[in-house]
Amino acid sequence: MLTIDWKERLNIDTADFLKNKLPKGDYDFEIIFIAYPERVNGKIPAEVITQVASNIVQQLGKKHEAYLPFYRALWNKKGAYGKLAFAQILSKLLNRKPTVYLPLLDEALATASMAEINALFDKIMLPLLRKYPEKYLNTVFQYSNSANLLLQKSALNLLIKLVKKREDLLPQILAYLSRQWLSPLGETVSYHITMLKTVSKLNPEYYLKIWQEYGFSRDPQIVELLCASITDFYPELEAPVEIWTKSGNARLKKAATAAQRTLNKKKGAQ
Repeated sequence: MLTIDWKERLNIDTADFLKNKLPKGDYDFEIIFIAYPERVNGKIPAEVITQVASNIVQQLGKKHEAYLPFYRALWNKKGAYGKLAFAQILSKLLNRKPTVYLPLLDEALATASMAEINALFDKIMLPLLRKYPEKYLNTVFQYSNSANLLLQKSALNLLIKLVKKREDLLPQILAYLSRQWLSPLGETVSYHITMLKTVSKLNPEYYLKIWQEYGFSRDPQIVELLCASITDFYPELEAPVEIWTKSGNARLKKAATAAQRTLNKKKGAQ
């Protein structure tokens, strides 16, 4: 935990950096914290970096928009420390001016690894989605349809996390995702299954509504999604699953047979 003395020193050194270094295009922000004596696995603790990043935002005040090249340099050229600072800075600034900072976030997402995308989403987008879903949910929907597979997967994972925090958003999110079921899901199938399993645990009534809507489907992908999502016994599911087990379509029959075994096992455990 940062001591009061070190918080004060970091604050002073941040002010010096912003006054004497940043205006000259010197983006070596490590000078602010490199003297911090403690290390975790040989690295400066994350708490120190986030403190510095928060200081930067606070001290820049209304001038924050003038330093987009600096924020880009943090992400692109300053390694793990820079990426951590970038995420903290955008978590403070994005909602102030989405038209400026969402494109900057998109730039970072385009080159990020999946772990980095997940970290950015957890730090920046999840808190905003919880507070302002009407402003940011469509952005995440777009990410879930991205040509970037890593971004697709991370966006779906983000939506799963969101419904656990905002169950009231289930209808809107599932209405959107279910439209994707009409096209091949490829490597994102498991995320849609996880979403359905999550819905089943959070709101069994809504889960059964999904089955009522799609329980007569003959689309192999939709049937596979529904069947793979079963985690408990619902008597309402026995009839559609039974029908699918008698299908001449091999994919339907295979998925339904496995689902029937799950239902029977869960039924016997009651």
